[in-house]
Amino acid sequence: MSEKSDFSQIERLIVTFVQQARTELKERWEKWPIDLSKSELHEVVGALLARQVTLARHLAECPQIWNGHIAPILLRAMADVYITLAWVLKDPIDRSQKFVLYGLGQAKLQIEHRKAQIGDREPTPEETILIEASEAWINSQRFTFLTDVNVGSWSGIPTRQMAEEADCIDFYNYVYNPFSACSHSMWHHIARYNLRQCANPLHQYHQVPEDTEFSIDSYNLYLAAKYLGKTFSVFDEKIAIQVDVPSAYENLCVGLDKLFDSEGGEGEGQDFNSTEAEDA
Repeated sequence: MSEKSDFSQIERLIVTFVQQARTELKERWEKWPIDLSKSELHEVVGALLARQVTLARHLAECPQIWNGHIAPILLRAMADVYITLAWVLKDPIDRSQKFVLYGLGQAKLQIEHRKAQIGDREPTPEETILIEASEAWINSQRFTFLTDVNVGSWSGIPTRQMAEEADCIDFYNYVYNPFSACSHSMWHHIARYNLRQCANPLHQYHQVPEDTEFSIDSYNLYLAAKYLGKTFSVFDEKIAIQVDVPSAYENLCVGLDKLFDSEGGEGEGQDFNSTEAEDA
């Protein structure tokens, strides 16, 4: 297979994956009966599903970030969405309300920080527009003066406990926690990815900084699709929705298997379609 044809096949896989992911989202939303007395539940769950599609799409459409420097940042965000959704769906009415109120409180806090920065001086027209628009957005849901600011976690418990209560502690241990090292630039990530050993023995082989180049690894695309599939699955289970459209995740696995089986290169020996594969 030529490099040009190889790229063309990858491009087709990505385009198909994105189209099918969006179709899956639309199908689920249209099949979920809307109860306007529980609008916050529908909005929170719908937004989290859409957010997962957005994260998976942006990772899929940017092969240059399929490496250990950047991909884990998006994958960690996807893990956060999955745990949040799984936990919310355990007690959907109360927890969706908590999610909304915490977010509104954070938006209010940002406005207050902006006002404090302005101080006694006259705000610029741009600052006035920004503050008024932000306050209008909050007031459209809950009046600003009734909105409390919570400086803790939105759920009131650590993410690990959320994962335990949502029956996805393995996902936390093997996905959320490891990818947090990259997201927060922790030592056990940057020491591996941004240092190299000095070759000068007089310098006692100390490590020096380096912006290391890494090759594109399609396994990161596979993981994004897998986490999207898990997110759709937990929604289907808790809401009792059955969709009839093709699975973007499953079809991507088939496509990757065919591509690398014929190429015999990157991904050789990796069964992308295996349901027994580790999360990360």
